[in-house]
Amino acid sequence: MAARDLKKAKEAYQSRDIEMAMKVHDDKSKLTQNATENHSTEANGLIKSLVFGGLDGIITTFAIVAAVNGAGMDLNTIILMGVANLIADGISMGLGDYISSKAEADAVLAEYEREKWELENYPEGEYKEMIEIYEGKGLTSSDANAFVDIMKKYPDFFLDKMMVDELEVMPPEDTSDLWKEGLVTFLSFVVFGSVPLLAYIIAKFAGVDGEGEGDGDLLFGISIIFTALTMFMLGIVSGKFTKSNIWISGAKMLLNGGLAASAAFFIGMGLEHVLE
Repeated sequence: MAARDLKKAKEAYQSRDIEMAMKVHDDKSKLTQNATENHSTEANGLIKSLVFGGLDGIITTFAIVAAVNGAGMDLNTIILMGVANLIADGISMGLGDYISSKAEADAVLAEYEREKWELENYPEGEYKEMIEIYEGKGLTSSDANAFVDIMKKYPDFFLDKMMVDELEVMPPEDTSDLWKEGLVTFLSFVVFGSVPLLAYIIAKFAGVDGEGEGDGDLLFGISIIFTALTMFMLGIVSGKFTKSNIWISGAKMLLNGGLAASAAFFIGMGLEHVLE
């Protein structure tokens, strides 16, 4: 299904417009164009990495800024600790995203190869397993046997169905582009994680040392505004990605980041008094 038609199908679902949905799917030429209805799996993975990498980056960095500011440290220390966190945690997040995704994909591929070997060497056992699974799902014995008899004609399809119905995992996909998700996570972490530091970096280049009366509070206030707006925006993007209410999603993300930042700020303030 073409991207334009897929968009219409989604609009029909969201508005529960049955006539629109029927109109989209009745055109057989659209169904034969791409019978699998490519739902942009790769793009969804990249969006997920963008959103969650950005959220982790901005919350983590702002928590550090809040803690250091609460401890009364100077402008240089805030920038130094913030930038060090961005690079170190960004690399960790990006590599972690890639390694975990690759490990999961390799595990699925290993199961796929095992099931393929069993199907090639002992097909009767696999047919029996699938019949029992479908009977367990409520099919009669005759219908389960008939269903499996049809699937026997298509080994690749049968193997994919085994992965879903027996192992409850999706068939393996191409893993050559997984590095893109890790890279997006890293870049998103660094870019969005820089937001809480913008006020301090701009002040540094403008020649403000942050030592003046009220300078620290002003810079921290600006950082709070920048961070809150960005977290709310990312919450909205996350809401669109998860098909939930974007305003509620934005508010939840803002609350989540606010709680983390408040905890860091008051811990920093408390430790400053304890360590004096």
